[in-house]
Amino acid sequence: MNLSQVRKQKILLNPVNAVSNGRYSSKSGIPLIKFDLSASDAPMFLDGDSLRINGKITSNKSDGTALGNTDKNFVDNFCGRFSNCIDTCTISSKRLNQCIERVNNYWRIVPTVVSAQHGNEDINTALSHEGDHYETNFLGRHSLVARGDDSKGKSFSSRLYAGVLNSGQHIDLSNAGLGGLVIEILLKPDVSVVFGTDAATNDATYFLSDLTLSACMYHMDSAPKQSTFAFNSLSTVFQTINSSTSVVALTPGLRQVSSVFVNFMNTSEIGNQSNNSCRLGNIGQVRGLRYSLNGALHPLSYRMLTDEEANDATTTHHTYRARTLIDRQYLQSVAIKNYDGIRRTALGWNNWNSGVVDRSQTANNKGCEQGTASGIGILYDAFGTGEDLSQVVFSFELEASGTDLDGTAAKAQGAYMVFLNKNQIVMGPDGISISR
Repeated sequence: MNLSQVRKQKILLNPVNAVSNGRYSSKSGIPLIKFDLSASDAPMFLDGDSLRINGKITSNKSDGTALGNTDKNFVDNFCGRFSNCIDTCTISSKRLNQCIERVNNYWRIVPTVVSAQHGNEDINTALSHEGDHYETNFLGRHSLVARGDDSKGKSFSSRLYAGVLNSGQHIDLSNAGLGGLVIEILLKPDVSVVFGTDAATNDATYFLSDLTLSACMYHMDSAPKQSTFAFNSLSTVFQTINSSTSVVALTPGLRQVSSVFVNFMNTSEIGNQSNNSCRLGNIGQVRGLRYSLNGALHPLSYRMLTDEEANDATTTHHTYRARTLIDRQYLQSVAIKNYDGIRRTALGWNNWNSGVVDRSQTANNKGCEQGTASGIGILYDAFGTGEDLSQVVFSFELEASGTDLDGTAAKAQGAYMVFLNKNQIVMGPDGISISR
């Protein structure tokens, strides 16, 4: 293609549902942010990787006064300030009013993606400038909300973690393609954003303001018709684990699953403002883990075992042995690539940022300790069409040490399961069809 025929345009859009005070939140504004990217008759492509949501986040007490600088008010570091606020992100075709991807439990997906695929150097530089992501070691701990400039708003410019926007392809927004996009962001309630020992007492709240969407568009005089568009979607399922040996089983109903990963936290901490609802909890001392389809071991034909109990320290609620094989499968599942292709991660052997060797089993829940980057997962297919889980029962069996599920007692654990599924959009004169 002749590059002289390509014109690059940088766009800056305001929300289409703007309100008079310009605030978006569950308490002091409206909880839904909506952006429209219009279509065109001529070929027009969106660089999804360049798309950013920009604005300010302001945190204060419910009466509008500033949070105290010495009070314990935090937001999760791996999740970041802006992603911390998002419950659901939905991307639809504007012309056809058809949902392309809906990312539920967004605030549980982002911490895993950030910590599993980025090292401390990435997190403390590029990602800190985008969505206020930080590492969670003893020096950084959690982002303190009550800094001097927070009553005036903390600026951010953050990407959206959605498969359709990060597919590696430009998106055809012309009438012959998707016909424009509608991006809707549903915000979380206040009790699930600012957390900490003093956050509940302060009734800490937040609101977003000065919101814009920025991105790069490419206009062309003529271009080959984009008849198909492939991307990985993020589909989430919530389950609970109530005993030290638990089997979680379900039929995902997805045809091209690349991988599955799961992160955990105490169910009693969900929606509790004293606790971090975004934390990647460490689920006791794991003794064994297996994955099955219709009851048969797959894709690994063996149970993954650990030797954590060999150095049993349940009285101090610390785990001193690394889950080498389990961690390896987990990293592969998030990155959708084999282990030898993984170059950067916060999950290290002796890394205080992720606390692999010596990690408190309740770390990260109050904001005053280092965080963990724990999770489990399995990779099915890094290169092909994925695993067909549309009519089979997927299950995993997790065996922990005795009744010590969370390091204190046999409390129920919330398991947030994420299925990375290959999708294909077929574009035609009569509209689009999505194969999931």
